[in-house]
Amino acid sequence: MHHLYLSQPLKERSGTTTVTTYDQTIKYFVSGQIGHRHNKLTIFNEGYEPLATITQISGGLLPRFILSKHDKQVGSFGISLKRHELLYINTLNWFVLGRLEKRHFQISTVNHQLANAYPLADKRLEVTLPNHNQEDLLVLIIAFLDRWLFIAHRYPLTWPNLFNTPSPLVTPFSRSKPSNLK
Repeated sequence: MHHLYLSQPLKERSGTTTVTTYDQTIKYFVSGQIGHRHNKLTIFNEGYEPLATITQISGGLLPRFILSKHDKQVGSFGISLKRHELLYINTLNWFVLGRLEKRHFQISTVNHQLANAYPLADKRLEVTLPNHNQEDLLVLIIAFLDRWLFIAHRYPLTWPNLFNTPSPLVTPFSRSKPSNLK
């Protein structure tokens, strides 16, 4: 089991996130922009070679994304603008659970946990990985969700609730007389 640390990007939807080890050695860079169709978020190794990419293929309330590694599609997923996320990444059969406002994320399969991330006091995310398999994809997904937080807060969705809707102040025709009664 090992730990990686993600810095938060300085800009909302774009910028560079550095991924370091416990001794502050840079292991990955995550760079790109999300939020619009055809935007990409890419993870690079320390030699700036691209390892994996998330590409947004649609916009709207339920945008879709493609996850690719070395220019080959390995999965796809959709996301909503709500703050509680449950994603299923097709082909890889990964479940991603997260709370955007708490910046806590967990990636797992049906049988075991692949990665867990939670915030530290210095605003970095600590990512715990049990092994090095698919490490670049896991870190990229967590960095993506960390950036998606900015978009979800920018466009918050409030779903109508029957019990919390305000009652109308004026009720039409409540005191009117029928037209045939004079």
